[in-house]
Amino acid sequence: MDEPAQSDTQYIRQRTPGSWEVRLPEWVIPGRRLGHYPTLEDAILARDLAMAEYEARQSGEPQIDGWTNEDSTTDDPDELWTRAIRHQARVAAEQQARARQTITIPDGGKPFGLAYLSDCHFGDPCTDYVALRQDAETIGKTPRLWAGFHGDGINNWIAGRLQALQREEIVPLDAEIVLFRDWLEMIGPCLLWVVSGNHDNWTRKLSGLDLPRTLLRGTRVLYHRAQVRFTLCYGERRLRFKVRHRWRGSSVFNVTHGIEVSWERGGDDFDVGIGGHTHQMTVCRPFGRHGAERYAVLTGTYKVADGYGDELGLAPSMGRGCGAQVFWRDRVIWCGDLEMAAELLERLA
Repeated sequence: MDEPAQSDTQYIRQRTPGSWEVRLPEWVIPGRRLGHYPTLEDAILARDLAMAEYEARQSGEPQIDGWTNEDSTTDDPDELWTRAIRHQARVAAEQQARARQTITIPDGGKPFGLAYLSDCHFGDPCTDYVALRQDAETIGKTPRLWAGFHGDGINNWIAGRLQALQREEIVPLDAEIVLFRDWLEMIGPCLLWVVSGNHDNWTRKLSGLDLPRTLLRGTRVLYHRAQVRFTLCYGERRLRFKVRHRWRGSSVFNVTHGIEVSWERGGDDFDVGIGGHTHQMTVCRPFGRHGAERYAVLTGTYKVADGYGDELGLAPSMGRGCGAQVFWRDRVIWCGDLEMAAELLERLA
């Protein structure tokens, strides 16, 4: 090991192993002795700081003592590389897990149903609260009927000019959150996945709080703010699902156009695509790709009137914010409401 240079050890001497003493000239620091340090590096740092303070006093410039811009914790490249690579590994692991997601239905040879729910808009004066509660109770009491939710649980008027709309709500914002949480708890034992909607995501964009994820604490579901993909496994069958609140692409001639076009342009070979957001209607439209029947499912809204839709000139929504598919052997049967799905499951049982 090389001996330290003379300039390195100026005013520094080793007293005992693990004890380095710094003694500066009287004109630098009264009393001369600065202290003892466990390593040479610590002693050099203390000496250099003391000399820098002396030179600053001599210059007549103001002295700044505290946590400065030069003390930033983000200035160490090695630390930043380590942090960035650790985060990269975490993201890669998350993406791999999301690509392999599955939901396996027990006793896959028996009929079962999946209820698709969205666009509750708790807090809105035009929401059908009776239907919301009735559908939650239907899901809870119907054997082998499970559910997924794909966005817009609350109005959440917290962004910019939208805040003025809160004045027309029947309950304050904290109350609509309570209602949404209570509804989620009603269907919680049957809930399999959740995707946030644009109204839900405003909270995270403005404050960093992922509200749906917070409300789901204690309930295990597949979750993402934008989309959930998974393979549904039952018996020998495998169906690939892609669930979003809002899909890119629209057509005045076909309400499920965005879902169908995503099959070709979105990079996912899914069998069932599910969306909401448009408040237009509740419908399942089969479409064929590569010799197989696929399904584009669009749910409407639980709002019985929509001032924003009226403003845009949209037709009133047909059907509420739910629909269901019943899976039995090789058949996939569409039900436009949950009562129909519950009755069908009862008859097939």
